[in-house]
Amino acid sequence: MKKLLIFDLDGTLADTLPTLTESMNSVLAEFSFPLIDDDHTRVSLGNGMLILCRRCIPAEYYDDESVYMPFLAKYKEAYARNYLDIDAPYEGLGEVIAELKRRGYTLAALSNKPHRYTVDIVEKLFGKDTFAEIRGMIDGIPIKPDPTSFLDIVQKLGFTADKTVMIGDGETDFNVSRNAGASCISVSWGYRTRDQLTAAGATTIIDNTRELLEILQ
Repeated sequence: MKKLLIFDLDGTLADTLPTLTESMNSVLAEFSFPLIDDDHTRVSLGNGMLILCRRCIPAEYYDDESVYMPFLAKYKEAYARNYLDIDAPYEGLGEVIAELKRRGYTLAALSNKPHRYTVDIVEKLFGKDTFAEIRGMIDGIPIKPDPTSFLDIVQKLGFTADKTVMIGDGETDFNVSRNAGASCISVSWGYRTRDQLTAAGATTIIDNTRELLEILQ
């Protein structure tokens, strides 16, 4: 029985840092806060838009709801204007995804990015018929590493967790697979280093997109 493969988006399927940083800096400037670079965005990602904003504003405002909630609202507006400014997936990944589907794997995507943006980006990069399910953050449903959405995708597509592999670049991806009772392939081409992935508990780590075809026979 072929397995279900659930892919993360940011840092796994595509490099979304430029759009995220550009949107963030436009709002930081509006609030007269110091601007950030891609490295700051990279280490701040993984736990949804609210936490991203709180990690990017000055530290003294991290717990100040009167600051971070208006900031979040402005950031959502800014990101909505440029989130699709992504030209391609990571190098070689389009061909790898096509080959995995040809081999009979069922493909899904699960991100902590808002649902509409997740669907739009994945469909722009890979077409509308490549992934059997695309799921982003939905209000009222906990995000990764909570396994709720992960397990809902598994059940909806007719699989079990032990026949499912999470593929992602961060600790949230490894943790959601562990919480769901699934396996995980961690990728080092995204926003976490091999050392960071190992520290998070990852045991299967690959360094380039073609290795997916080798490990997923």
